[in-house]
Amino acid sequence: MYEHIFDQEVQKKMDDFFLKNLASHGKLINFKKGEIIKQEDFESIYILLEGELNQIMHSKEGDEIIFFRVVKGNIFGEMAFFDQTNTFAVNKAVTKGSISVVNRRFVESKLREDPQIYHYFLISIIRKYRAVMSELASFQFNDSTGRLADFLVRLYYTEDSEDKSRISIILTHEEIANRLGLNRITVTNTMNQFRDRGLIDIENRKIIIKDIDTLRKMTNILV
Repeated sequence: MYEHIFDQEVQKKMDDFFLKNLASHGKLINFKKGEIIKQEDFESIYILLEGELNQIMHSKEGDEIIFFRVVKGNIFGEMAFFDQTNTFAVNKAVTKGSISVVNRRFVESKLREDPQIYHYFLISIIRKYRAVMSELASFQFNDSTGRLADFLVRLYYTEDSEDKSRISIILTHEEIANRLGLNRITVTNTMNQFRDRGLIDIENRKIIIKDIDTLRKMTNILV
């Protein structure tokens, strides 16, 4: 299921379109690692040019949940742009990088020129919706081990390199815990168990998936 939902050829085509057709017409903003990039209004589309961001939300107590990892070519702010409602989510820089902020006037002029562009925005929104659906299903149907296995399977199928087993993004155990609603110690212990069983390995802080079939069997989601 995940390999069809998160088809990387479709993702690359969409990212390339935003980078080639919209990014050069926006305002360039550089950011530092750890910086919070707020969507000041719903009048712009944000395109990530370099670096990585986590789209997060905080509770009143300061707890953090991570919804998505934003990488080069991805957009954010598209939901607020179309429904003109501010979001509670913010974007936290995982690395230093830069974004292009493209204003409504230009985006809408491009949409009038070629209504097919709506297709790319719809794909972006649908993929995020499906990602949240899969994570909610995992939260409901899996125990902590199943949640982590399911997360690793999703990482595998959203990897855009030829060797999907080598996960290109670097994730701390704290980040994974915040993504899955677990505590860091549980994530660390379970990752160590997976490593001992030969399901994964860690090389230069990056996860290597060694046995995707067993990980798929460990989740209670139809993947």
